[in-house]
Amino acid sequence: MANFVWDMETDVVVAGFGNAGGVASIEAHDAGSRVLLLEKGTYPGGASVLAGGSFKFVKNYGEAVKYFTTLSSGRVDGETIEAFTKGMSEILDYAQDLAKTDKAEIQVARERTPFASDVYPFPGRDSLGAFRVVHIPGFKSFPWLSGALNWGPAGFKMIWDNVEARGIKVMTETPAQRLLRNSSGDILGLVALLSGSKGREINIKAKKAVVLACGGFEQNEFMRLQYLQGKPFYSMAPLTHTGDGITMSQEVGAALWHMWHVHGSYGFKFDEYPLAFRHIFSGPRNMHRKMSWIVVDKRGRRYMDEYPPAPQDLSHRPMELYDADMPGYPRIPSYMIFDEEGRKAGPISRPMGLLQYYYEWSEDNSREVERGWILKANTIKALAQKIRKLPENEGVIDGNVLSETVSEWNECVDRGSDPLMRPPQTMAPLKTPPFYAAQVWPIITNTQGGPMHNGKQQVLDVRLKPIPRLYAVGELGSFFAHLYQLGGNLGETISSGRIAGRNAAREDPWD
Repeated sequence: MANFVWDMETDVVVAGFGNAGGVASIEAHDAGSRVLLLEKGTYPGGASVLAGGSFKFVKNYGEAVKYFTTLSSGRVDGETIEAFTKGMSEILDYAQDLAKTDKAEIQVARERTPFASDVYPFPGRDSLGAFRVVHIPGFKSFPWLSGALNWGPAGFKMIWDNVEARGIKVMTETPAQRLLRNSSGDILGLVALLSGSKGREINIKAKKAVVLACGGFEQNEFMRLQYLQGKPFYSMAPLTHTGDGITMSQEVGAALWHMWHVHGSYGFKFDEYPLAFRHIFSGPRNMHRKMSWIVVDKRGRRYMDEYPPAPQDLSHRPMELYDADMPGYPRIPSYMIFDEEGRKAGPISRPMGLLQYYYEWSEDNSREVERGWILKANTIKALAQKIRKLPENEGVIDGNVLSETVSEWNECVDRGSDPLMRPPQTMAPLKTPPFYAAQVWPIITNTQGGPMHNGKQQVLDVRLKPIPRLYAVGELGSFFAHLYQLGGNLGETISSGRIAGRNAAREDPWD
């Protein structure tokens, strides 16, 4: 064995305390292992606590395998698909069991149309359900979070309460730095930066296994530039999500998969705030809500359905087109165009996140107009002139083209048909002056890529062999490889955490 000096010792070390890391810790503890749970941030929760709080689960295993197979588009092997599906079929019962600890109230979504439930029209789409934690006695939210969040904090609170009820040791502000292994490649533990120690590193011995639950690389500019086609991308994820688990796993030979795939949309980025704000529309298209804007490129032309089947997931993809004749990205940034009726229809964004970075968007968008975040003009041509002055646009947009685009859009609204497939029930005209424009960018909710894993959540090396005693969970190398299922990452936090925690606890102690 390697000759390390150990500062701390346990059976299983879990790096990252979001939903996935919490569940992995609970499962390893309940299987009889000592667990140490590390968290990089001042507060636990990661991206889990910022989520909408709707956990997807599987109601019909056989049909769900078909659905997830299509969703993966050949990028995930059958064994891993089956293990993921089985895990997702167990999480509702598991969550209801966790709820007993703090009397959390779990609400299972009512049956709705297939599109409302599962977004994509693939075989097996009726096999999924959703639940959320809607109430915990005495709990409203965490004091460090903004008030704009839905049920994400309650879902995490239920898991946190179960971690605390088991007496699992948690160390915040203690980021994992690198993995430690022997000459045979077995993971023996990790190095962490001790909280309050002014940079002191400690070696933590993991007699059974290490579980990485460090989140994605949303806030790592280098990784965004290397793995994503479009640039720049901005993110609404926690600033602690800098790809640490990816770097650590790479150092021990891990293979990476679907690094290009992000759960994202389009939205806003302002210098005054470190986090991006995505547009407000979410959920399925059949909710019959009017979307009060269109999106145009630097030339003033529409190029996408602004309200695709998963409006908080797919709408960033058309923005990534590169044009070598420019050269550059003709759709980054793009411009959201709306009229006075659209301005008054409701906020175009509703920021959320840590209270220290929170901004409360006005209900009628008037405050953002005053701040200069939204441009205003009495005519479309005058609006184009204001857009042309923005440095990122390089003066490309043309007032005549933009006017023509708006006229064509209004004709589409009148006849109830859009060549770019925007659903008729979402379409609203742009006819009432003054007119408005807001600059929009590709926005990352969370990344999906990371270390490749098998159905046991074991991290695989570049020859697709398990790296002994190393597991990864949650969005760190998520299951979702081609299309993201709304609510799927939350379901995955429970399913992957359970699988990894159980398997980590089954490892034989290495001394």
